[in-house]
Amino acid sequence: MEINKSLSCPKCEGVHFEIKRMATYLYTYKLNTPLTEEWSKENEPLPFLFDNRELISSKEYLECKECGAQFPCDLYSKDTKVHFTILQKAIPSDYVKEPNYFG
Repeated sequence: MEINKSLSCPKCEGVHFEIKRMATYLYTYKLNTPLTEEWSKENEPLPFLFDNRELISSKEYLECKECGAQFPCDLYSKDTKVHFTILQKAIPSDYVKEPNYFG
């Protein structure tokens, strides 16, 4: 994470933020496999086998701890660093559909 400039909330001038992520996953389990059939005979509580977890949707955002204002951000881009200078420009745009981050 690279912090090039300190953040401040445009609504309350607060400087304390939390990054939050809400996510929905789809879990897949295999039933009636040789292993799960064996578990069923042994009275195991879970007669199914975990197969896969798929991300269905996620929402990442910064939240001001003082006033609760939320500002969207992307934590899972190809760039592994979060550039807070870009977020600082994005926050005042107040949910503009296509903000200009480079101007």
